[in-house]
Amino acid sequence: MYMKQLLLFAIATMLTAQAQAVTSDRFIFDFLEQSQRTLNVTNEKRAATGKRLYCEALNNEQILLIAATASVPDITVAQFTEAVSNDLKCYPVFFPPLGRKGVTGTLLNTKAYVMDVMLIQDILKWMNNGKMPHADTPLLQSYDPDFFKQFEN
Repeated sequence: MYMKQLLLFAIATMLTAQAQAVTSDRFIFDFLEQSQRTLNVTNEKRAATGKRLYCEALNNEQILLIAATASVPDITVAQFTEAVSNDLKCYPVFFPPLGRKGVTGTLLNTKAYVMDVMLIQDILKWMNNGKMPHADTPLLQSYDPDFFKQFEN
């Protein structure tokens, strides 16, 4: 009898976990929505202090990069952050032809990469109630999608 109850509990737990799982489409939608909020707030703060601004909004290329990366099965928070920040280019690159290749490219353009990493981390933190998800956390388990309900009208 005990084994039967344990088996039923295990099945119920698996079904519940699957029902609460976030799809990559849902994550992408929420991430892009939060990206715009974060860009607005961050650029407002940076403009007030006379600092260089991020892009005003993500372009189609950036959106496709995020969508393609988030759709990779079992990708972790660290892998997503690294892959997206390498090519996001939301913070202006000082000298685009060099990228981050060689000593000169690294010296001139690393700030843009670091700023993009910080932007992605800010978005992920915000989606996780102000806490940065652990680097090894699977991306689709890194936030609570119900958190966004407070912003719906």
